[in-house]
Amino acid sequence: MAWHVFMKELKDALRDRKTIVLSILLPILFNIGLLFFMEKVFMNDEVEQVKVAVDSASDKQVTNWLEDIEELEIVSSEDPLKMVENGDAVVAISTDSDFMKQLEKGEMPEVIIQADPTSTKGGNASDLIANTLTMKKQEFIQQRLVEHQIDPSEIEPFQISLKSVSEGDDMSLYMVSIFAQLIIVLAVLMGGLPAANDLFAGEKERKTMEALLMTPVHRLHIILGKWLTISALSMISGIFSVITFIVGVNLFTENLAEALQLDKNIGFFTVSLLVGIIFFALLISSLEMVLSLLANTMKEAQNYISPVTTLAMVPYFILIGTSANELSATYFMIPFLNIYALIKQLIYGIYDATSILLVVGSSTIFIVISFLIAYVMFSKSKWVLGKG
Repeated sequence: MAWHVFMKELKDALRDRKTIVLSILLPILFNIGLLFFMEKVFMNDEVEQVKVAVDSASDKQVTNWLEDIEELEIVSSEDPLKMVENGDAVVAISTDSDFMKQLEKGEMPEVIIQADPTSTKGGNASDLIANTLTMKKQEFIQQRLVEHQIDPSEIEPFQISLKSVSEGDDMSLYMVSIFAQLIIVLAVLMGGLPAANDLFAGEKERKTMEALLMTPVHRLHIILGKWLTISALSMISGIFSVITFIVGVNLFTENLAEALQLDKNIGFFTVSLLVGIIFFALLISSLEMVLSLLANTMKEAQNYISPVTTLAMVPYFILIGTSANELSATYFMIPFLNIYALIKQLIYGIYDATSILLVVGSSTIFIVISFLIAYVMFSKSKWVLGKG
């Protein structure tokens, strides 16, 4: 009987245009739009120039150094600080007109860099200018050491080299991991939400739940069928998100596709991700049932579920600064956190069967607990029929 209830509710849900739009079409359009946004904005190799105002009285040599920086557009001004305050430039540079003469005399001239601390462009441009001037300063130090017949290695006992632990475009892969988690988890969360609100709170509000309970179908079969319906819609939304993500990355992007390299392990990647989606959908659907049973109206159900959706994003921010190699077994045993951890691990090409089993095992435990809570509530008229 549970299967018949499931098929009936699923057909009714799929006949509703809102379900198709919210659970399937909207995630697809969102994913494609997000991929284009990532490729064009975050992975854009084009250099965007920012305006830097240099005091017209400054030494020309300093201006020449800054003009060699590709990212900067140098503008001469009698009052560079005024240009920054008016928004006509992001950084103001000023120095003495006899800057080079002071250097030759062994004096210590000053270069003043001014920018709005709240401006990202201003901060980045200031760092770029400071790094360039530091390199020039090192050149003068080396020159003075040679002039005084001092070996430069005497004051530089060792060198520092920063290298990545992996090969390839780390930043592109990092961006993929961040957005993949967001895309897939939100799709699963939102996929079954309309159905969860409608199948319990909606039926209580429409007074159709009483007629359903008067049928000879056992309540366990009814709630099982409704739960499978919500889960199926969440899974469909999640699966479509994975498909559009994989297809979108490989067909519509270059940097992201090169970083992801799905063609090497697409089979294991897809199967593992689908396993995670299925169990996450079953868990979130049982929780949505509990919250929908608590509500008496659709609006009330939305008010209950919305904070939970927000809380589901907390693990995303917890893991945003954690590398895939730092993920321990604990991450895969905590609900919600485990799906984020699994996606990040798969994106970075780490295929660990133990992690998948931990996700499945821990999710199963919490699925059983949350479903039993929902079933106990569904067995009581107080929750299943609502007020009155």
